[in-house]
Amino acid sequence: MRADLWRIRLVEDYPAEGAYRDSRINRIWEGTNEINRLLIVDMLMRAALKGELPLLDVIKKTTEELITFRPEMAEEEGTLEKERKMVSMAKKIGLLAAGAATQKYMQKLANEQEIVALIANMIIEIFAMESALLRTLKKIQKEGEENSRIQIAATRVYINDVFPKVEVMAKQIFAAISEGEELRTQLMALKRLAKHTPINAISLRREIAESVIPAARYHLTKI
Repeated sequence: MRADLWRIRLVEDYPAEGAYRDSRINRIWEGTNEINRLLIVDMLMRAALKGELPLLDVIKKTTEELITFRPEMAEEEGTLEKERKMVSMAKKIGLLAAGAATQKYMQKLANEQEIVALIANMIIEIFAMESALLRTLKKIQKEGEENSRIQIAATRVYINDVFPKVEVMAKQIFAAISEGEELRTQLMALKRLAKHTPINAISLRREIAESVIPAARYHLTKI
């Protein structure tokens, strides 16, 4: 602690002071984020086991639906309709992985910190995907599709990039908790849920850059 205070005094009144203080607080936030990751799943499971959250029923329903599930990812869809379905599929993937882990460990799941961290990361990624989607849909509703062109492109790129990460994390969870025929069945179900056609993200990124560079600032936060 004394060393940290001494370092702050050394850069005090210099241009580096702000950056140094920011870097210090970021380290504190990072530690808090790691704790929150472990708490996310624990809080959800506690609520589910108490009957306060119908999580276990939703997991069971999702698992049963997979028996006859067939993904629909038609190309001739409306604005962000494909992304809506991808977010929906990501939720099902998360429920499938969390359900499998819960079924194996039940109340002892909290002791499996690596698996808990993967489930928490999936929840965070899915939440961010849906938030980006809903924010852009709100802008479209308010200002129209043409005035939301760059936000639409950014949302498509983001969901296109994050969706495979959710699939990879689910694979890691299944591989950690299952083997043999059970693992193969889980991976087959995951493959059906994760089926999608990638977009031309390079072209969309160029379109986003061409909008941001002339403005000389990040201007995509306005709704």
